[in-house]
Amino acid sequence: MTSRFRIEGSGQLAPEDRQAPSPLAGRSGSYALVPTSPDLLVFSRTPAQGGSIPVPRVVLSGDAGGFPLSDLIAFLSQSRWSGVIRVSSPGGERSVTFREGEVRGASSDDPADRLGEVLVRLGYVERPQVEAALREQPPSKVGRALVEKGLLQAHDLFKCVTHQVSEIFHAIVLCREGSFFLVDQPVDEKTGHIIQLSTQSLLMDSIRKIDEMAHFRKRIPHGRLYVTRKRPSDGKLEEDEDKVLAMLDGRRTILELGHAARLSEFDITKVVFRLLEGGFASVTDKPLMAPAGGPTAPTPVPQVKPAVAAPPAAPVAQRVVPAVDPRPVARVFNFIFREIRDEVAKQGMDREFIAAANAALSGQALSSSPVLEGLAFVADGSLPEPKLIEAFEKHRAQLGSEPLASFKQALSDVMFFLLFQAGELLESRADEDLARRVKELLATLEAP
Repeated sequence: MTSRFRIEGSGQLAPEDRQAPSPLAGRSGSYALVPTSPDLLVFSRTPAQGGSIPVPRVVLSGDAGGFPLSDLIAFLSQSRWSGVIRVSSPGGERSVTFREGEVRGASSDDPADRLGEVLVRLGYVERPQVEAALREQPPSKVGRALVEKGLLQAHDLFKCVTHQVSEIFHAIVLCREGSFFLVDQPVDEKTGHIIQLSTQSLLMDSIRKIDEMAHFRKRIPHGRLYVTRKRPSDGKLEEDEDKVLAMLDGRRTILELGHAARLSEFDITKVVFRLLEGGFASVTDKPLMAPAGGPTAPTPVPQVKPAVAAPPAAPVAQRVVPAVDPRPVARVFNFIFREIRDEVAKQGMDREFIAAANAALSGQALSSSPVLEGLAFVADGSLPEPKLIEAFEKHRAQLGSEPLASFKQALSDVMFFLLFQAGELLESRADEDLARRVKELLATLEAP
């Protein structure tokens, strides 16, 4: 449990819970207060006496505005680190869980990041359906409840959970204010939905958003600005733009508008930027007072100098696609697929399980890789190996410089959907045992 302190007007540091045991017991000594951001206090004992504490523990913290989080995350990925990165900013607190360098989950206290909001925003269900499900189930079960009611397909739930985690990840990478904390703690495989996303792929997508946000920041330096409506809609705006324009009264910041409109910080900034460009709105660093003798003129916002454009990337030389044998990979993954199906069969749900998996495959909801086109699971839960190998050979040239790695990734995407599905049907112990067996099987692919 995190201990909370308050800095009083006199500058004294006092615990908010004065009855609780002091968390500073055993840490006597002289401490220096190190200058850092307004949201972060760092005390360093001098002279240092060393020592350590059990996990969970913060092993790294810093100013999100002074250090690029994308660089930190890239390092965590390359070092195959396991733990949690937590970011506290004016937009809320968010965290991403890593296991061996890959993203395994995310959480956020921003209402726009909730799974129910994601389902509605992407158009998979209506808001009344989500609200009805929430009256019967806790928020952690809302997706499964909608699937069981027949209002949502299993692969669409998987897609939305993936989108939710991706959006929280992007919000963390885009963060330019507040504090970040790297927490060394065990990763609970059963916490939330079972999912794995490529950290490198997420970072590449985030770089695009970073470039877009840099463009927006030329007119909108930060999210604490207030937005005033200058003129009504002309009937040609996008739905989100019309929605936000109708909310503008000069008394809410961009971040507050995002919460009210259930939009992420990136999305609300993009909408407000478009309204500014179209002359529908203006921004000010002070809230608009209630009208008394006419409209209040907005305070001009200082312009931010655009970042220096990066030099164009050097052309990539043509590479010869190496000869590889995909059969060992196909056999291991098929063994995993059968293991998952067999575990689900113990619950008498194997037919429905295979049907949902084939629906996801036929709609290309699990992977865009061409090696999966036209394939379907057979009754034992495997993919027909001859057709899978044939598809690999046919599309090898489209799989990049490392075709076998691309092949593995496509089958891994399928595997995580199946585990996601199974996790909703199995008891905790059976699910954990299945995850352990799958991990052991995957390890055989990395063995020399």
